[in-house]
Amino acid sequence: MVNDSVFFESRVALYTDMSRKILGLDIRSSSIAAVVIASSIKGNEVEAFYHVSWESDIEEKDSEQTRALKIIQENIDLKEVECVASFPAELAFYRNIQVPFKETRKIKQVLQFELEPTMPLPIDQTIIDFQNIPHARQQDRTSILAAVLEKSKLDKILSTLQTISLNPQVVTISGYSIALCIAKQADTPDQCLLVDVYRNRATLFVISDGQIQMIRSTVCNSSGVKPAELICKGIVQTVSAAEDTLGIAFQPKIVFMAGYGTDCVDFRNEVSGKLEIPVKQVDLIQDMGIQRKESDDHPWIPEQMENALALATFETSGNHGLNFHRRQFAAKKHWNAYRNDIIKTAILAGVVFLLLLSNLFYDFYSMGSEMADLNSRISAIYKQAFPDSAIHDPFIQQRQLRAEVDELKKQSMISDHTGKELRSIDILNEISSLLPKDMDIELDNLVIGPDNVTIAGDTSTFNSVDEMKSLLEKGSIFQKVTISSANSDKTGKRIAFKLKLDL
Repeated sequence: MVNDSVFFESRVALYTDMSRKILGLDIRSSSIAAVVIASSIKGNEVEAFYHVSWESDIEEKDSEQTRALKIIQENIDLKEVECVASFPAELAFYRNIQVPFKETRKIKQVLQFELEPTMPLPIDQTIIDFQNIPHARQQDRTSILAAVLEKSKLDKILSTLQTISLNPQVVTISGYSIALCIAKQADTPDQCLLVDVYRNRATLFVISDGQIQMIRSTVCNSSGVKPAELICKGIVQTVSAAEDTLGIAFQPKIVFMAGYGTDCVDFRNEVSGKLEIPVKQVDLIQDMGIQRKESDDHPWIPEQMENALALATFETSGNHGLNFHRRQFAAKKHWNAYRNDIIKTAILAGVVFLLLLSNLFYDFYSMGSEMADLNSRISAIYKQAFPDSAIHDPFIQQRQLRAEVDELKKQSMISDHTGKELRSIDILNEISSLLPKDMDIELDNLVIGPDNVTIAGDTSTFNSVDEMKSLLEKGSIFQKVTISSANSDKTGKRIAFKLKLDL
């Protein structure tokens, strides 16, 4: 019993050590937030986090991003992490369209042609990704939420990440992962909104029936107008656009807010009062029950870290949604992340293969035994049928038995007055060859007897019945053709007939 307990504890320790480390990297116009989550059998835990910002009016933003990434690299261990990154949502374009088919392959083939007329730049200079929006009422069409990003902007993001040897397996838009987390929570209302605020921009996510159905980016900071008023205006416009574009009655039960300034209670109360809708600040640590290691160097500020946390958290579930870096992701990362699992799977596959091979050999042996038994039974039947035969080969015995059976079948065939053997197929062929294909005849009954054949059906006129009789009499098989009956059917438009053909 003690040995079993030690073994169980060692297995738990093994699986605990085999945790994935996922880096969520939220890249904004003037800041970068990084969160590393350790995902194991015990759950998700925030292992490390860091935030770097710079002045928004600095011209050399690329160099500032590179500097910020190197600072993060100095403060967080990024070895063997899986990276999930996001870029500012306002860099992308968003469109809701419908296509007349459901296959992903076909959607990809036509998507750029559907989007091209609405794009402010050539479609071949963009990267497109999309997600389906299932609607029960749309059986023959598929609703799609498409996001379009300029290739040069994606290349710049990837190039910047390469400076610290990061190759993200997912690159998506800021705020999107938070919206996914909210949409998948069990206590989230059927219809709600997420407003992700950063500086003077806000991204609004329309969530309905557990799906992100629309994305809009709007300005939330303008001289002379309160940010709360601009956000309320953007929400009203988004609700109206959702109803017009999606064809649904969209009435959000709550507005979730994330990002800079949303931690202010007065700000949330002002938005809630103007819209007459509850407003709640996003707190994924509490809502999703994620553990977090405390840091003495820098505090955890939700409005700065929520999006990076959501990126890492949702990656652990395997649901990516919009991803602009599907094809470019290196396979080496997958190998490093899942090497032990792949090796174990390969060993298990080898064991299964050996079992299948053993089963195959057993089947061959069983088949050989069954064949020997069948040969023995064939020989016994053959000796009963031909007691004087000297043949001992089961194969030859089987051929002789088959030949005798075929001979008995021939003897049971219908014979005409000349002694000529007739088969049913010969009679059918004779009728088919004598009657022309364009003749208006529908046969619904055919009876073949030892001396005659009876056919019944309907045709267009009485003359057609006479013509059929004349044509069949010209054949070599039928000695005499008699019209047993010919009458108009109930509709009065067809002639029901019955012919007797003597053999």
